[in-house]
Amino acid sequence: MTEDSVLNMKLAEAGADTAMISQYQHYRDMGNIQGQERLISRCRRLKNEELNKEREQLACLDYMIAKLEKAYGE
Repeated sequence: MTEDSVLNMKLAEAGADTAMISQYQHYRDMGNIQGQERLISRCRRLKNEELNKEREQLACLDYMIAKLEKAYGE
């Protein structure tokens, strides 16, 4: 497997869409390391926002479970 395909696979696994992967390849081909870093940072920020939203959803479910357990225990 070539380095390019490994990088593309890792970006896809990290949640980058095809446009982001294409842009990353363009930056890599042009030798634009700052562009590559900004793109990866943006991908990370988007993934972090997604995870935070999911954590909030889990907290809501935990709250509902606790309320039901408390009501059942009474």
